[in-house]
Amino acid sequence: MRLSDGMSVERIVDLKATSKDEAIAELIDLAVTASAVDEFSEQLLGRVLEREALTSTAVDRGVAIPHARSEQVKGVVVSLGIHRSGLDFGSPNGDPVHLVFLVLSAPTATPAYLSILGRTARIFRSEQMLQSVLGATGAEQIVKIIAAHEPS
Repeated sequence: MRLSDGMSVERIVDLKATSKDEAIAELIDLAVTASAVDEFSEQLLGRVLEREALTSTAVDRGVAIPHARSEQVKGVVVSLGIHRSGLDFGSPNGDPVHLVFLVLSAPTATPAYLSILGRTARIFRSEQMLQSVLGATGAEQIVKIIAAHEPS
């Protein structure tokens, strides 16, 4: 499954959050609002934060990919939060995170879930990709940029 297939313009937002935990909660709420997740629950938030506590999901180039699987999710859902000034996500290199891709999946969608996690990390190895997304004029353009740089 391609990253762009799991995305939707309704699930891309400029984050208001000032912390990693707030950003994750905001993106879960966005997935619920877009009807991709049954309802906001402390259990789902807890799963994502529990995974994040094991090791930061921040990868190079200002990108983080928090993720979890839950029965509340239909298929695989990606929400993207953009934080222009950057958030502390515990990056290995200490850099702030500007793009937060929340990946949620039904337990039965493991192959697609793993595919999206891997693709997201690969696509954003380039500083140019981060800058392209940050410079995009809207959610539709972001999805198009990602789709154009994503292998088939």
